[in-house]
Amino acid sequence: MRHTIKALMCLAVLTAVQCKNTGSEEKPEATEQFKISGIIKDKSSGMVYLKELNAPEGTDPKLDSVELQEGYFSFTGRVDAAKWYSLKTADTLERPLYFILSNDDITIKAVKDSLYTGKITGAIVNAEYQDYYDNYFNQVRLKARPVYGLLDSLNQGGKRELSKDERTMIDKQFEDLGMLSDSLSKLYVSKNNTSLAAPIIIKERYIQYPDPEKAQELYDLLEPSVKDSYYGVELAEALEGYKAVAIGSIAPAIKNQVDLEGKKIGLEDYKGKYVLVDFWASWCGPCRKENPNVLKAYNTYHDKGLEILAISLDDKRDLWEKAIDKDGLPWEHVSDLKGFKNQAAEDYSVSAIPQNFLIDPDGVIVSTNLREEGLHQKLAEIFDK
Repeated sequence: MRHTIKALMCLAVLTAVQCKNTGSEEKPEATEQFKISGIIKDKSSGMVYLKELNAPEGTDPKLDSVELQEGYFSFTGRVDAAKWYSLKTADTLERPLYFILSNDDITIKAVKDSLYTGKITGAIVNAEYQDYYDNYFNQVRLKARPVYGLLDSLNQGGKRELSKDERTMIDKQFEDLGMLSDSLSKLYVSKNNTSLAAPIIIKERYIQYPDPEKAQELYDLLEPSVKDSYYGVELAEALEGYKAVAIGSIAPAIKNQVDLEGKKIGLEDYKGKYVLVDFWASWCGPCRKENPNVLKAYNTYHDKGLEILAISLDDKRDLWEKAIDKDGLPWEHVSDLKGFKNQAAEDYSVSAIPQNFLIDPDGVIVSTNLREEGLHQKLAEIFDK
């Protein structure tokens, strides 16, 4: 349930405002190449750039550019798979226009200073993707707004701690939102199991905010051709990765992580102890918000045998060090300063933070993603017997 709450709290991050697909239009047949015809209002000249976002590892992303002619532009080409691309100009002030490019006749209408809100028509997979957020997940957004309003009112913008009854009531409302989100996601995938957009949505809802069991359930609904697609294969690989760090599995080794003094520290240093492997970063707001809760757990259970190994996904040493000092975190801290390319994060299939793994003295993962009261409840089960 905590995973779902985190996903709901970030529901606006991934979804730019694009075209709205009502489902009433008949889908045109896919062509062997794409053609993009576009206009950018309030910008008559300059360059427009079309860039691949998911280039295979070890390769440079595909990049194309054309010159605006009195505000108009066009691209032609071919993609081997429907994939995420961005469209921007040299002076784009805010985020680019993100969309799923497929081999279709596509029209883009945008305005210079709000390119990300551009309207896209004709891109079949992109329209199917947007249909989910416009007509399914939007139901969750609408119901979530008053819940967040109530939470903000009760905790006075984070300045007041909720009472036990208030927390129970808020948790129940978030649980209901999570169940609604899950039911709508399953409904969408069931109806669109031949759509190349389906694995993208499964990955966004249940891989980025990890819930591998639900991800597997929806993956099993997909048609074989969709499973074999670019994002279908990505989803399958992510699911395989989660099996290696599922509860009951032997925790992967942690190597090549060093502390602030340059000393290597690995999981083998915690043999015979309970250790909470905590992935975080100085720039991660939810991580920093959770740190006082982790500190409270550490102060309560450290003398009883709890250790914490914090692995930072920072890439700047000074910001990492300042965050440790400011938050007053007394346990071991390591990193390789490679951001999400951190080797341990990749080995543990970490795609979003905060995320943690509780490992027992035999090196077995006994729980994952323990947050707020859930962290204290699990530790009490172990140490307050």
